[in-house]
Amino acid sequence: MQTFFEIVLIITIFLSIIPVINMFRNRNDKKYACLKILIYATFFWTILIVLERVASSHVLIYYVGMLGYPLKLLFAALMLCTIFEYVEKIFPKPLKVILGVLVLLDLIVALSNSSTLLFLDLNHNQLSSFNDLYTSNHGPLFIYHLALSYLVALCAIVLLIVFLSKRKGIRQYKEVTRMMVVSVCAVILFNAIQLLVFDININLTYISLVFVAYILYDVIYRKDMVFNLRTSGRGEILSNMREMYILTDAEKRIIEISPLIIEKYQLSLDEVIGQRFEDIVSRLDDKVVLYSDYKTFEDSNSDKDHYHLREKEFYLKGMKDSGHMILLYDETQVYSLLRELNQLSNYDMMTGLNNRNYIEYKLKHYQAKSLTSVISLDLNGLKINNDYLGHERGDFLLKSLSHQIKKVFSDIPKKDIARIGGDEFIILVYGIQADQINQKISDLQMVCENEDIEKTISVSIGFAFDEKGDQNIYDLIQTADARMYDMKSTASKAYRQKLIEFIELKDKVIR
Repeated sequence: MQTFFEIVLIITIFLSIIPVINMFRNRNDKKYACLKILIYATFFWTILIVLERVASSHVLIYYVGMLGYPLKLLFAALMLCTIFEYVEKIFPKPLKVILGVLVLLDLIVALSNSSTLLFLDLNHNQLSSFNDLYTSNHGPLFIYHLALSYLVALCAIVLLIVFLSKRKGIRQYKEVTRMMVVSVCAVILFNAIQLLVFDININLTYISLVFVAYILYDVIYRKDMVFNLRTSGRGEILSNMREMYILTDAEKRIIEISPLIIEKYQLSLDEVIGQRFEDIVSRLDDKVVLYSDYKTFEDSNSDKDHYHLREKEFYLKGMKDSGHMILLYDETQVYSLLRELNQLSNYDMMTGLNNRNYIEYKLKHYQAKSLTSVISLDLNGLKINNDYLGHERGDFLLKSLSHQIKKVFSDIPKKDIARIGGDEFIILVYGIQADQINQKISDLQMVCENEDIEKTISVSIGFAFDEKGDQNIYDLIQTADARMYDMKSTASKAYRQKLIEFIELKDKVIR
């Protein structure tokens, strides 16, 4: 068993060197400062362990061995600090001061142990070889020192577990959880072996703590996507980007989000990190529209922010998992301009209705469906009103008819209304029975009629209905137009005659 643990010790010594080299390469990065000190402290302990076993001076061996006591507490304190950095919380200053004082007291007690015998019942004059450091009786403060060290380490583990419990769905954090459980079990096992089972001249606490330090380095530092982005040089670009960004893992759970998004939509990191990207999108649905292609015919989201979404999968060297970078380009102003252009190209400025361009787009993409109605309308006497009463009169009639159409059909949700010519209008209605449409037509005719010829809006109407959804939309329009012209052949003449009589009676001036 002694030989086995000697092999383990040699492996541990080499294991403690690897993180130091990589940490030194990224020494200018301030993230995980406590983890860096922890790694350096572990390496320092490695040097002490080597000195302990190769030094010829008994005094040097004694004090090198005694320095292991404050290093245990220092390790636990740095472990707690590292976890605070990992969960992105500020390490409390009072706690930092308390732990610093305790480590200093530990150091003083360790260096004065030769006279006090508080940690180890052995002074430097009694030391014959480094084996005595492991076989001598413990002093009265040993158990309290050990309990304090493990209490601090336990606080770090509890803090980490609480943090991970909120992010248990993320693959990266699953690995952290698994590796931390393994490392804690290793620490307990190694210390139990040394205290209760074997009498060996190897510091198993050192071995277990180096193992924990390497695990922390591996799962927090080496496999931290954001840190790897930063240390690779890409993080500087990321932090200075004008565009908003979101980083996710392979399962589309958020691991990093632009501060601009947090500030603008009053979110907190705790409620965002670890959540699925689509869940956050749902939460912002009343404020934000994300799209890959412009939809200029949709105007229901005009009060929202519009972001053009670009997504790219990425891989980082030394990491098995991939991630997704989602860039959100703020196109709210562009979308507003597109809407204005859409208004100009698809809406009739005089009446506020859709125009021929809009309805042709709808017809081009129309798919036959049951209960589809086509209503064709024509304003009677527009020319004679323009010629005899002025173009203002003609504009008044067009606006009045448009207003009445919108008012009568306002309670029908699925419809398209358009002015398709000078005096021509069309209404497409979906999902309404024919008798209801006939009633709407009657209501429109009623509100357009008036005993006062100046307030009368003479309109001819034709109606076509597709009950089963098996008719061509253009055939329906043709049928509605034919019926409208049948009505117009009589209604237009009658209205024209009444209007001429009114003009002659009022002695209107012909223009």
